Parts: sequence; C-alpha cells; structure tokens
Amino acid sequence: MMEEAEIESGGFYGRRLSQHLGMEGDCLLRIRREGQLALAMTRLTCSRFVRERTAAIPSEPAFSILHQLGDLEGHSCWLAGRPRYSGAFGAGTVSVIDLRDNPQCEFKGPFDAVQYYVPRKALDEFAREHGAKPVSTLKWSRDQRDPFLSTLSNVLLSAVERDPATNQLFIDQIGLSVLAHVAQTYGGMRPSDGVSGGGLAPWQERRAKEIMRTRLASNLTIADVAAECKLTPSHFARSFRRSIGVAPHEFLSQLRIDEAKRLMLTTKLPLADIALICGFGDQSYFTRVFSRNVGASPGAWRRARTDG
Repeated sequence: MMEEAEIESGGFYGRRLSQHLGMEGDCLLRIRREGQLALAMTRLTCSRFVRERTAAIPSEPAFSILHQLGDLEGHSCWLAGRPRYSGAFGAGTVSVIDLRDNPQCEFKGPFDAVQYYVPRKALDEFAREHGAKPVSTLKWSRDQRDPFLSTLSNVLLSAVERDPATNQLFIDQIGLSVLAHVAQTYGGMRPSDGVSGGGLAPWQERRAKEIMRTRLASNLTIADVAAECKLTPSHFARSFRRSIGVAPHEFLSQLRIDEAKRLMLTTKLPLADIALICGFGDQSYFTRVFSRNVGASPGAWRRARTDG
C-alpha cells in the first residue's frame, strides 16, 4: 500500500490519472495544508465513444471524487475485482471511489469531468480541527446531483484559467470549501459546538495584514499566512473573515488595488510594470480586476487624476 509521504508525487491524479484512463488531462491545482497535499483537482476529457476496462489501480489511502461536467452514457466500476456500479451519469452528478479498493473503471461515451483527489489524512486532519470524529468513508447516491459542488468546480476552473498565481488565496479558500463540503455531505462530518468561533487575536490580525502588504507580488497562500498566525488554514480563514469582515483573498485584492492606485499617482511606471509589482501577474488581469472593483480601467482612472 502507498505510504502517505508518497502521495505527493505518486497519487492517482493529474497525468498519472489521465494516462491510466486513456484520456486527456493534467493536474490543474494542488491545495496544501501544513506542507501536506490536501486536495488535487484534475480536468479529464475524452472524445472516444468506447474505452476498455482499465487495469486495477494500486491501493492508496485516498478518495477519488468524479464530478461530471457533461452527460456520460456509461460508467462501470469494480472494487477489489467485484462489480460496484454501472450505468449512465448525468451532468452534475458525483461518483466516489475509495482508492484502497484497487478500483477498475470502464467508460462509454464522450467524457468531461473534474476529479478531486483527497488523501484520507487530509480529511482526518480537517475533522480534527473542527472537533469532529475522523471520516471513515464517503457515502453517495449514484443519481444525486450536487449543485453546490458544481458551483465550486466552475469557480475553480475559471480562477485557474485566469491566473492561478495571482489567485492563490482565492483558490485556497474555494479548495477549503470543497474539502468541507466533501467531509460534511459525503463523510457525515459534524463540527463540534465547542470549536472556537472567535476572530483573530490583535497580534494575529496585525501579522496577517503585514505579511499580505509586504508580499503583494508573491504567490501567497492561506497556509503561508495561517502559519505566521500559528493557526491551521481553515481556522485562519474563518477567523479572518470574522475579524475583518471579508475573506483573505478579498482583502489581498483590495491591498493590490490600493497600491496600484498609489503607484499610478506617484510614478510614471507603465501599467504593465505596475501590474507585476502589485501581484496581478499581467496587465490584462490587472485591468479586469481594477475595472470590476473601481468602475474604470486603470488607464482611464490614471488619466482622470493626472491630466491637466
């Protein structure tokens, strides 16, 4: 059986997954918590109508959660050599496989889905942080659609397509939402009433704001800021919103906009350079975010305040 330490490089997601299934796809994102892989997301597509039954997947301590983006005519699964289920899967439905059971799969029809790879250790740690019992298994209904997971999948796909480097705090936040949804909806996790519901301590709030202000251009993650505050990522994200009133990624986005405004007013730097300095990645993304939040493009905003 695969050890937990080997999951990062050898887990059944990304290119290893797509090659095993004979499909197109690669890992779009990885969410880490305290240095350990907590969630990986892979987009899988295939236009071939019929595919052969796959070889058995080597056992490993993780779950594979397939969220169908399009209708699938047929999906059969064998666990430990025994048939588990077979039939059509509509868009928005979910299938869950325990990768300890040496699964084999066979698909029929064009395929378009997102796989969420979740190590068991990540679910156990998440449950522990919330004062809940470890998640022993994930239960699901074959015909059940999951509109909430559909929303999270679409949001993540959109964020990754834009620029994952400059959206890392946002991606981490949505990734934590996926983990929480899986643990509660399919794992039956119920957080303890005794889990702290307060905000950040004053020193934690100061440190969180300081690290975000001084690392605008870096690929900052929730785990990075949480570690500085001596908190777990999920506890930090929850406490930050209670203290500040907005999510960490929203706060960081406003910091970047404010710094961009300052540079446009006090320097002659090109907008492309300002975009990089403030952590927007490129001028196109800078323009979209600035325009959405300010109501004018960076160029128009600058001209209105510097011309004449």
